[in-house]
Amino acid sequence: MREVVVGVGLAPGDITLDLGEFHPISQGGFQLHLTLEGDTILSAQPRIGFMHRGAEKLFEARDYKQIMMLANRHDWFSPFASELGVALTLETAMGITPPVRATWIRMLMAELTRMNVHLAFLVGTITDSQSRDCRTLREKITVWFESATGNRVHPMFARIGGIAHDLDPELISAAGAIATDIAGNLAAWRDSINAADLAGVAVLGMESALGHGASGPVGHASGLANDLRLASPYMLYSELEFIENTAPVDGDARSRFLQLTHELEQSANLIDQCVSAINGSRATEVNVVLPKVVRAPEGTTYSWSEGPTGINGWLLVSAGDKTPWRLKLRSASFNNFDALTKTLAGLHIDQLPAAIKSTFVVIGDLDR
Repeated sequence: MREVVVGVGLAPGDITLDLGEFHPISQGGFQLHLTLEGDTILSAQPRIGFMHRGAEKLFEARDYKQIMMLANRHDWFSPFASELGVALTLETAMGITPPVRATWIRMLMAELTRMNVHLAFLVGTITDSQSRDCRTLREKITVWFESATGNRVHPMFARIGGIAHDLDPELISAAGAIATDIAGNLAAWRDSINAADLAGVAVLGMESALGHGASGPVGHASGLANDLRLASPYMLYSELEFIENTAPVDGDARSRFLQLTHELEQSANLIDQCVSAINGSRATEVNVVLPKVVRAPEGTTYSWSEGPTGINGWLLVSAGDKTPWRLKLRSASFNNFDALTKTLAGLHIDQLPAAIKSTFVVIGDLDR
């Protein structure tokens, strides 16, 4: 037996995983401590914390409006989902109901964010030409967010009680066009996923997925029906029609990638309905008037939402001040990563990149 350390950004002598420069896990420190028998993995121990963001402690030293700006930095691939999670939590605590038009726009942006993340995970798994198409479509989404919010990476668009401002009709239509373009590529992307390299790799059974709290495409690929948009609808998701999930639930890497394509199709379907709802709504106010200093009432509030990588939860403990006494984040990346590392035993080391790429985590969100 021998022990090795594999990962991204390691010192010479260790094994560096080549996941592709565009892959989300390639950003930042990432290590696994492996025990090998020949080239077969006997056990894998994750080493995390190299990019510890200290986000939860920073939240305790910021007022609620500042937290809205800070929240989107730990998961730089889906920042809008994070700031939206904080807004929903504070609105629950304060008894605020955002305007309907603002909620539809939030949902539109949440689904565009989901597409943006899923396209990033598909890059490098499908053919080179189709990976280029993924990157081109991701750039279109990024340009759309820049046009809508003024920021390419950190939109900082959600507000407690709504959004920063209304969107022009041209932007609403452009979002629908992007979703349609992505939906038109899905059949080719599904066909190009290499089943020979991914089938039977890193199998995560339903009970194990449930025990580790896996969610998002990772959990759904193991048979868990815990998509909060359906299982516990929030915002206005209960008013939308969802496409039946027919992707395989074998719990292996292939199933996880095929779940990505299903979620892309689902998001395109939801965006189309959101565009219709926004166009059918009256252009009214898109936020509520807040006091200069926002204070959450004393008490404990828990809110959760379906992020691109899975379920994100926010536990707010307030003492009635302008800053939280505690704001704890339940990260989808942490649970998914913990679940998948348990599936690596028995794999050949050459299968490790495929297994890790199907984990669907963002390192900043993992270390938060």
